[in-house]
Amino acid sequence: MSTKDRTKDWQYESIADLKSAKIYINKSRIIHGLFLCHLVIEKSLKAIIINISGKAAPKSHDIYQLSKKANYTFTDKDNAFVDSIIKYKIQGRYPDDSNDIPSKEKSETILKQTKILMHKLHELI
Repeated sequence: MSTKDRTKDWQYESIADLKSAKIYINKSRIIHGLFLCHLVIEKSLKAIIINISGKAAPKSHDIYQLSKKANYTFTDKDNAFVDSIIKYKIQGRYPDDSNDIPSKEKSETILKQTKILMHKLHELI
C-alpha cells in the first residue's frame, strides 16, 4: 500500500471515529464518546506522520509525542484543548477512573472542538 493510501486510511478512520463519538455522546455514553475524541486527534496526527515519513504509524497514544513526530506545534488554544481531553484516553480504558463525567452539553462542545482540530490537522496533508 502506498504512503498516500495509508495516510488516507488514517484520515478516514479519524473521521469515522468522530462520527462514532457523536453517536455515543448523543446516546449519553459520554466517556466512550470522549475517548474517541482523543482517538480522532491521535489518528489525525498519525496520518501526518505517515505522510511525512512513509513509515508505519508509531504505537503511541501520547498526543504531544505524536505532534512532535508530526512536526506540529499546537496553538495555545489547541494546547489547552488537548490538555483537557487527555484524561479521557485513560477513562475510556479504565472505568474505575471515570469519576468526572462531563455534562452532555460540555461533551458536545468537546466534540465540536475535536472536529475543528481534526480538520486543521487534515489540511496539513
